[in-house]
Formats: sequence, C-alpha cells, structure tokens
Amino acid sequence: MRSIFRFGFLVLVVAVFFIGCAKTSSVQTFNDSGYFQKSVPLSKIERAIKAGANRKGWRARKVKRGLIEADILVRGKYFVAVNIKYNPYGYKILYANSRNLKYNPADNSIHPSYNKWVSLLEKNINYELSNIGMNNADYTEPKIISKKRKMKHKKVVYKKANAINLEGRTIYIRPMVQYAPNSRVARNIKEECTVPKALAESIAKYSQAIGVDVEVKDRIGKNDLELIVKIEEAISAGNAFVGHRKFIVISGMLVKGKKIYYSFDAARLSGGGYFGAYRSSCSVLGRIARALGKDVANWLSNPYDKAMMGDTQLIR
Repeated sequence: MRSIFRFGFLVLVVAVFFIGCAKTSSVQTFNDSGYFQKSVPLSKIERAIKAGANRKGWRARKVKRGLIEADILVRGKYFVAVNIKYNPYGYKILYANSRNLKYNPADNSIHPSYNKWVSLLEKNINYELSNIGMNNADYTEPKIISKKRKMKHKKVVYKKANAINLEGRTIYIRPMVQYAPNSRVARNIKEECTVPKALAESIAKYSQAIGVDVEVKDRIGKNDLELIVKIEEAISAGNAFVGHRKFIVISGMLVKGKKIYYSFDAARLSGGGYFGAYRSSCSVLGRIARALGKDVANWLSNPYDKAMMGDTQLIR
C-alpha cells in the first residue's frame, strides 16, 4: 500500500512539474472586426457576445457602448479578463488581465491555455451570432418598404446548372452551418451544443483527408464554388442512463453564384455507440456530426444530384 502511495505522489509531482514548465505562447488578438459585410444592429451583437460568454462560464458586463469586459476563473486559480470591442461590422477580443498564467508584457507571452480558452469564447460568440441568423457575411440588412409592412430578407433563387468538373477546384464552406428556416431543432441542442460548428469542421476535415479540396471561409464570393449546408432537423432524446436516441437531418447543395449543380439530403441516428453510457448528449451529437461530415465528404468525391445519404430511409 505504501508503494502505491509513493507512486501516486510521484505522478502528482511529475504532473505539477510539467504544468510549471509549460511553454508560453504569444498572446493572440482574436479579430472578427470584419465579420459582417453590412451593418448589423449593435444590440444584437451585444446580446450574442454576452450569451456566448455565458455558455462557457465567462462573466460579461457592458462597460460602455461598443465595449464589453469578460472574465473567467478556471479551477479557482487561473484568472483571465478580456476586452471585447464591437461595432456594427464585427468584434475583436483583446487581452486585459490575468493571474497565474505567466503573462510577460515584455514579449507579450502567456501560458498556451489563455489562447485556448479565448478561442473557445470566440467560437461560442460566433455560434450565438449564427443562432440569431447572422452567420458571418451571410447577413444582409432588410429593406424597409413601408412602416406597416414587415422587414424581410431577400431570398436567393437558384437556377439548375449542368454538371461541373470538380477536379482541381476548391470548394468553400462557411465556418458555421445554419439552421434551415422553420427547422425542427430541439431547444437544448441550440443552447448547449455546437453542432453547426462541428458539422462545418467535419465536412472540411474529412474532405481534405480523401483529397477533396474543401476550405472553411468567412466571406465566399459569387465566383467561388460553395457548399451550402442546412440543418433541417435535430432531436436529442434519451440520456446516458436510459440510452441515447438522437439524430440530425441536413440538406446541402453545391452552388456558384445563383447556379446550383448538385444537391443532397443526409441523416444519421445514434444511440451513443460503444461507451454510450458515459457520453453526454452533446458528445453523441458531435459523433453524429462527424458521421455526417464523412458522408458529405464521400459525396463530394463523386457528387450527383438529389443524393440520399446515411440513415435518411429510417427517418420519416
């Protein structure tokens, strides 16, 4: 028993040693100041920033118009404070203060965990922006026709085009997959998980792995070949104790400007797989997002119109 305690103590000492000797990194400025091509109401950006901060345990308060201060205390020891400056076209996150993270103002260096935590903060802010229909450069200011009529977003009408040779072509996808209009998505999924981000990243990752050039891009031009993906439906039933019963349905199309070349529908169901009893709901949904990413990647390697992939036949 004494030898076990000695071993445990040795492991703890080694762990503390490596934490103490961790290399430092340059403090990053997370610049999304050009997030939108057109002006967006400041009130909406402010709400998205606060909601994104709260998702991961950050405290956020408005200092003045255009400036929010956010801070977090990790494991009761590591403190980080940032300034988030925003305007109608986007925002950026700047270092403000920290404790126990080896910040050195001389060379602007800090423990790598700082950049990791703030990167997660940025991702969650962008997720909240996507949830309110402002997905990067996709937002367009609605035109006011009259005071009595409601404001509407201009709907893009796509025309069917002939087949296209994708050899040597780069396909672009936005960093966050959007929810389709009138989509059936459980509220807990939108509030607790980051499915839109996971889907976009998985599609790009698995496409590159099989030799299809798919890149994530904020601003996609009218002459770029774009993969537009929408989440049509997502259900998160069950849990680790009674068993997971979850699925995601997506649709997609390959377009250039207002021309559409190919389209697909895809769905995946999951009960959690091996060790499902130890997985959280968001973890299982992330597993589904990765499976859908592989499906879409394989389709892009040899696309055809009106494809039905994954478990679409099992979902009504």
